[in-house]
Amino acid sequence: MTDPRPSLRVLSLYPRGYRARHGAEILEMYRAATADASPAARRRERLDIAAHAVRVRTRTGADRPAGRFLVAVAPYALAAAAAISAAGPTVAVSRALHGGPGPGLPGTALCTAVLVAGVPALLGSWPAARGTAALCLVALVAGVPGSAWLLPLLALVAAMPPAVAPAGRDGRLAGAFAVMTWLPSLCSALSGGHVGFGLVQQIGPTMLLLALRAAAPDVRPRHLLAILVAGAPWAASPTGSPAGALVVAVALGLAWTGGRLSRGGTPAVG
Repeated sequence: MTDPRPSLRVLSLYPRGYRARHGAEILEMYRAATADASPAARRRERLDIAAHAVRVRTRTGADRPAGRFLVAVAPYALAAAAAISAAGPTVAVSRALHGGPGPGLPGTALCTAVLVAGVPALLGSWPAARGTAALCLVALVAGVPGSAWLLPLLALVAAMPPAVAPAGRDGRLAGAFAVMTWLPSLCSALSGGHVGFGLVQQIGPTMLLLALRAAAPDVRPRHLLAILVAGAPWAASPTGSPAGALVVAVALGLAWTGGRLSRGGTPAVG
């Protein structure tokens, strides 16, 4: 038995024009999908419709520029969140071994969950990665301790449009980015805090990824902007700014120019 009344309410989330053009079709699809369905299944269907309505209203669908940017930035944002999540416990464990306070359980659990979100992403299962990122985001909002940078990074992953996946090249580069931005923390922890990498640690991975991605044949401005967004936690750090921000800006220009020259033409825009 169908339950059309809640579907009528959720349709109000759509912009008026879109609702006038497609409301009847969406309602018919809802009724077909929930015929003889359980109440839980009907709730899930309404949540899907609500999520689609929000994407339409905010113009973040996969067919919109903002949606395409979210697809491009998701792997790099998740990689940055994973690197930050791995760095915290790494340093905390090192301090504990040297007689300092150990890592807290709630924060460690959150960091572990963020790292877990990276596993399905590496395997190409982005719905699972988005769902886990959304749960971590809820935990942060609820007060679980974690880096402030995790909020915007995980929000970018959770807001990624469904039914699409980032390019495989971006997934591979994002994995390399996560490792490169975590390794300095590991080296520092192993040395008891006596080894530091300064500006190289802050902006080196971002510069390298800009150069590699700009040289790819399918590069778009949104791909380079995605890397810059993911690198913001390091470029904006006290040791990386403002000098780091300037170097990253120069690196972006050089990477874009180098990529254009390596392809022998003008890069596509979109």
